[in-house]
Amino acid sequence: MRRRQFLVHSLTHLVNDLYTGFLPPLLPLLCARHGLSLTGAGILVSIQTLAASLSQPLWGMASDKHPARWYAPVGVFTAGLFFGMIGLAPGIASLVAVIFLGGLGTACFHPMGTHLATALTSRRKGLAIALYITAGASGYALGPVLISQIVGIWGLGFTLLGALPVLVVVPLWMFLGPKSDAYSGNHHALRNGEPRPPVAWKAIALLTATSTIRAFVLLTFLSFLPFHLEKLGIGLQTRAIYLFALQFGDVLGNLIGGGLSDRLGRWRVMFWTPILAPLLFLAFLKTPGFWALLPLFIAAILIFASAPGGIVSAQKMMVRREGLASALQIGFAWGLAGLFMGLVGRAAELFTVYRVLYLAAFLPWLMVVFFWCLKPYRPQFEAEPREEVILPPL
Repeated sequence: MRRRQFLVHSLTHLVNDLYTGFLPPLLPLLCARHGLSLTGAGILVSIQTLAASLSQPLWGMASDKHPARWYAPVGVFTAGLFFGMIGLAPGIASLVAVIFLGGLGTACFHPMGTHLATALTSRRKGLAIALYITAGASGYALGPVLISQIVGIWGLGFTLLGALPVLVVVPLWMFLGPKSDAYSGNHHALRNGEPRPPVAWKAIALLTATSTIRAFVLLTFLSFLPFHLEKLGIGLQTRAIYLFALQFGDVLGNLIGGGLSDRLGRWRVMFWTPILAPLLFLAFLKTPGFWALLPLFIAAILIFASAPGGIVSAQKMMVRREGLASALQIGFAWGLAGLFMGLVGRAAELFTVYRVLYLAAFLPWLMVVFFWCLKPYRPQFEAEPREEVILPPL
C-alpha cells in the first residue's frame, strides 16, 4: 500500500463527505426560515441525494473512460463552497441551487476516489475500502456536529465558515495525494481495445438493492429523527449528538465489517450482520433519554458492517468498470433512496414521524433476504482479483 497517498486521499474523502452532513441538522431551521413543511424537508433531502448520489454513475462512466486527477480536488472544493452557502441562501430557489451544486461536487469526487482507494493496495482490499469508507463516514458524522456548533454560536448567516477545511485539504491532495500512475495501469487493457469480462448483472442488481435499503434507513433516520427529537423537547446541539451516534455507528460498522470480510468471507459478513439491527432500532425508539444512544449506535454498526464487502464484491464482478461499480453501490443507491424522502416526509405528516421511523426499522431484514439470494455468487465474491494494479515502490 502507498500509505502516505492513501492517508491523504482518505483525509480528502473525510472532508468531502463532511458537507453531506450539513443539511439534516439544519432542516428544522431552514424549514422555519423558508416556510417549508415536512414534505418540503424531504424534497430538499431528495434534491441533495439526486445531485450527490444519482449522478455518480455518470461520473463513474466518465472516470472509467477518461481517468484524471482533477475529479477529486474539483469535487471537494465545489462541495465545500456551495454547502457552506446553505445558510446564506435568501430564498427557496437559491437554497435548492446551492444544495444541488454542492451535491454535484461530492458526486464528482466519489467514483474515481473509491477506485483509487482500492488501486493503492494490492492485498486486503476489504480492509482498504473499509478504512477509506470509514474516513468518509467520519466526515459525514462530524458534519452535523460542525455545522450545528457554527450555527449555534454565530447563526445561519455564518455557515460559510464550514468551507474552511477545503482550503487545507485541496492543496494537500494536489501535492501529496495519489498520482496518475495509481489509476492508469488499470485502464491499460481498455485503452488497447481488449474486451472487458462479462458482468453478472443480477448479482450487481441485488448488491445495489441492499445498498439502497441501507441508505434508505440511514437517510430516513438522519432526515426525520431531528423532528422527532424536537417534538420531545430536545435542543439543536443535543439532537446533533443523536445524529453523531448514528453516523459514528456507520463509521465503526464499515471499519469492523471490512476487516472481517477479509478474514471470514464477504458473504458471511454481509448476510449475518444486519439480522439484529431492526430489534435495536425498535429498542432505541422505546428507550427514553441518553440510554437510547446505545441501541441506535449498535444498530448502525450492524447494518453498515456489510457495506465494504458489497463494494469490493461489485468491483470484483465488474473488472475495468470499477468506477461504475463503486458509483452503483455508493452513489446510485444513495440517490435512489434519497428520491423517496419526499414521500417519507408526506407519510410523516399523515402518520407521524415516530411511525415512519418505526416502520423503517424493519427494513434491514429485507437486506438479509437479498443477501441470501446472492449466495450462489459467493465464489466470485471471495475470488482473488482477476487483475491487479501494479504500483511502483514508494
